[in-house]
Amino acid sequence: MRNRAGDIIKIIILSGFLLVVYSCGQLEVDIEVVNLFDPADADYSNPETEVLDWPAAGLTIDSTSAVFTWRHSDPNYHYDPTHEVDYAERIFYRYRLNTSIWSPWYSGEELLQQDLGFWTFDTLTGLHVLQLDYLEDIDYNFEVMSKYPTNIREDEWPNISFMVDAFEGVELLISPGQVFADSGTVFYVNAKLIDVTDFMGIHLDVSYDNSFMQLQNYALESDSTDFLLQSAGHLINFIDNDTENGRFQLDLGVAGGAVTGVSGTGNIVRLIFEHTGSRGQSVISISSESMVRDVYNNSVIEHIFSGVVSVW
Repeated sequence: MRNRAGDIIKIIILSGFLLVVYSCGQLEVDIEVVNLFDPADADYSNPETEVLDWPAAGLTIDSTSAVFTWRHSDPNYHYDPTHEVDYAERIFYRYRLNTSIWSPWYSGEELLQQDLGFWTFDTLTGLHVLQLDYLEDIDYNFEVMSKYPTNIREDEWPNISFMVDAFEGVELLISPGQVFADSGTVFYVNAKLIDVTDFMGIHLDVSYDNSFMQLQNYALESDSTDFLLQSAGHLINFIDNDTENGRFQLDLGVAGGAVTGVSGTGNIVRLIFEHTGSRGQSVISISSESMVRDVYNNSVIEHIFSGVVSVW
C-alpha cells in the first residue's frame, strides 16, 4: 500500500513539472554571432595587408636574402586567444616576385600543414614570414595580396621595390635564383655571367636532383647569342648531358672576332627542366669546378651562386 501511494505521488510531481515546462514554451537565449568575414558585420574590414618587415622601398641591400613579414592591418583580425575563431589563420595570402606567376593561395592554417620551410605562419603572433634566398644583383619588385575564405580579395595590395647589390666582381650564377613552379610542369633557368670583362671561354658544371626534376632540353637563346657574339666572333661548344646522374657540362668558347673578347652581363645557356618528383624545394648547383677565362686565359670568376626551385 505504501509503495502504491509513493508511485502516485511521483506521477503527480512529474505531471506538474511537465505542465510548467509546456506553459513556459521554448527558452530563448540571445547569442551574439560575430563573423568578421561577413561585410554585414559591424566590425568588418576589407582585406588589407600590413607589411611589418621588408627591405625599405627603393633600398639597395647587400644580401642575397630578404625577409618579409605581414598580417592584416586591422587589429580585430589579429590573433586573440579570447576569440572563438582565429581569423588570422583563416585569411589567405599569395605573393609574387618580379611579376612572375603568383604563388598559390595559402592560409595560415594550411601553411602549418604544408611545412614549406621558406614561408611560415606563427600561431602565437598571427604573422606570416617569408624568406627569399638566392637573390641576384638586380632590381626586384615584391607583391603580396590577401583574400578572405569568402573569396573577397584585396583591391590595392602592397608593392615593394628594392635592389640587391651583394657582391663586386665577376659572378656566375643560376638565374633566376628563385624559381617557382607547379607540380609536374616545365620551367627553365639560365646560367648567367655578371660584370665579366674580355670573356673568351667557360667550363660550366651544373648538377641537380634527378629524382626531383629532369633536364628536358638546353638552348642558346637569342639573348645568349646577342651577348656572346658582341665581339663578332663565332661560338664553339661541347656538351655532356648526363641525365641519369643529374649533371650537365658545357665547354664554350668565343673564337675570332675582336681581341678584346666579350664584356658585360648576359645569359650563357638556358636549361629547361620538368618537375617529376614530390613537392618541395631543390637546389640547382653550379660546381666550384666551373671556370670563366678571359682573352689572356686568366680565370676571372670571383663568385658562384646556385639557384633553388620551389614546387607548390
